[in-house]
Amino acid sequence: MTAQNNPPLGEELRDRRQTRGLHQMEVAANLETTTAVVAAWEDGDRVPSDEHAAALVELFGESEQSGSSTEPRTSDG
Repeated sequence: MTAQNNPPLGEELRDRRQTRGLHQMEVAANLETTTAVVAAWEDGDRVPSDEHAAALVELFGESEQSGSSTEPRTSDG
């Protein structure tokens, strides 16, 4: 299965996480996933599932992720 890169979303996720002073481990724990999955989102190798995207919005306190697609392209565990 080939993942389609989505760097703008990954960069946005990384920026929001770092702005809030969070580590990938903390985001992963909040979303009940692994740091490898969070890293894959940030690297653009995967996109969050709808469930994880909603949790990210809640975690980062945003009503929407500006212009970012949250359509899953690979299973993110």
